[in-house]
Amino acid sequence: MGLLDLIFGSKKKAKKGRPRSHRSGMDVSFSGNFSRISSIDFFGQFKESPSGEWIVGWSDSDPGGRIGGHRDSGHGKYILYNTAEKKLVLQGRLERPNSADIANNGSFSIEDWHFGSELSGTFYVFSCSGDELVKKKLSANILNSAVSNNGLFAVCQTANAPSGGDGNLLVGFNVKSRYEAFSINPPTGWAEAYKFDEENSRFGVVLRGVGTFFYSSDGVLLEPQNFDLARLRSNRYEVSLFASEEIVKSDNSSQELVEEALRASSKALTAGAEENANWKAMALKVKGLAHERLGNDEEALAAFDAALEINPKIGVKRKANAIRKRLDENNS
Repeated sequence: MGLLDLIFGSKKKAKKGRPRSHRSGMDVSFSGNFSRISSIDFFGQFKESPSGEWIVGWSDSDPGGRIGGHRDSGHGKYILYNTAEKKLVLQGRLERPNSADIANNGSFSIEDWHFGSELSGTFYVFSCSGDELVKKKLSANILNSAVSNNGLFAVCQTANAPSGGDGNLLVGFNVKSRYEAFSINPPTGWAEAYKFDEENSRFGVVLRGVGTFFYSSDGVLLEPQNFDLARLRSNRYEVSLFASEEIVKSDNSSQELVEEALRASSKALTAGAEENANWKAMALKVKGLAHERLGNDEEALAAFDAALEINPKIGVKRKANAIRKRLDENNS
């Protein structure tokens, strides 16, 4: 099925990727995150460009608006509106259009979540004239996506998927040159938002409570140690504890990072982990692993025993017994 199969209100099929323009002076209204264009029977969410000149809207429901979200038929709509000219510039259909973003030049990205229950999605970027600049079909659900302010770059990220699929991918695109720049399993995990450095061709991921971290144009994480330190120092103890555990278990971690992990595990206990048995046990486990890496056997054993008292299956019983045996031999 073609990408832009139908033009709203027309019985003729549109040329793929080139929806026709529409007259100006249309009745367009906005309320909260939703827009309405009564003359074409459109009601859906919208996103405004940073300049405020462009608006992209989308409606994930069948043409009659009776069935929204998951379904097996009934293409949804998207529209592009120019606020300066008060003109509906484009409109088109996708199976399940969602989560669009828009640049100052009118280029916009949009996700198609597809009919049915299969884990899949297609990520698109179109120009303001309807040209298809990017198309990426994925065998995983799309988690989120964005386009840069001036429309030079775009990115999408997928959720988990069965082995062999496109799960947990971060995919970057050079929109201007119309090619896929990289596709990686990002060490930064899932981003809440994106920030682009168009001048230096960098793709930034924004992690709540941690910070913004940039990838190069070929998908290499820049300054990875700063990422580790930021996670360890996060005020979100669930973030700092997972980061601490990764670091103390890695043979490649420096002593500086292990010491940071130790401080993070202690901080987590005072920041709320103490109040939850599972998080407290994990914090004590990480604390013990860090002390063990640093050669502090007595402190490691005390932390391991405390963790085991809360959760006997926390996974450090053998380590605790080995340290206990070693300390007994040294004291005998």
